[in-house]
Amino acid sequence: MSSATLNCVSLSAKAHVSGRELQNKRRVKCLARSKSACVASLEQAKTWGESACKLALTATACTMLTIAPAHLALAIPQTSTCATEICDGNDYSNKDLRQEFYTKGSVKYANFSNSNLERVSLFGANLMGANLSGANLTYSDLGQANLTNADLRGARLEGAIVSSTRFDGAKIEGSDWTDVIVRSDINKELCAIASGTNPVTGVDTKDSLLCF
Repeated sequence: MSSATLNCVSLSAKAHVSGRELQNKRRVKCLARSKSACVASLEQAKTWGESACKLALTATACTMLTIAPAHLALAIPQTSTCATEICDGNDYSNKDLRQEFYTKGSVKYANFSNSNLERVSLFGANLMGANLSGANLTYSDLGQANLTNADLRGARLEGAIVSSTRFDGAKIEGSDWTDVIVRSDINKELCAIASGTNPVTGVDTKDSLLCF
């Protein structure tokens, strides 16, 4: 059993009960925000004779259990406005965009320069030729996005997701890739053009990409 998995079983010998059913039937109410308090709450439920949980979970998993309704799926949005409307060439520069998302959207040649896109979903977006210079992309989701010929100069990408992302022809001078997991062949290509230092973090682009 992994640390983030919750397996709930009924004390009754009749049948197993799923974690979602337990929540819906209010058999177990974990009202805590920490692992230790969560375990204590579940132990109390045992004494009530309602049901018991055999669990191994982290504090994060417990928090997710307490604050997320059972019927809600914790997933990124499947589409965005820019997936159904043309957003190519739009000007999003110098804005706080943390409440927006561009999942699977077409934002070719759009201007995101110096904007705050922290933790924003750009999953599957077409960002070909987009201007992301100086943008804050920390912990953003750029998975499967097309960043061909995009301008990432001076951008911060710490902790961003870039799985299956295309960077052909991208400009990356002064960008910070700290804690970004990049596929080895893509990393080699980025290292070949990496240069400069990020003006905000002071981290060298080559160092952040672990270029040796």
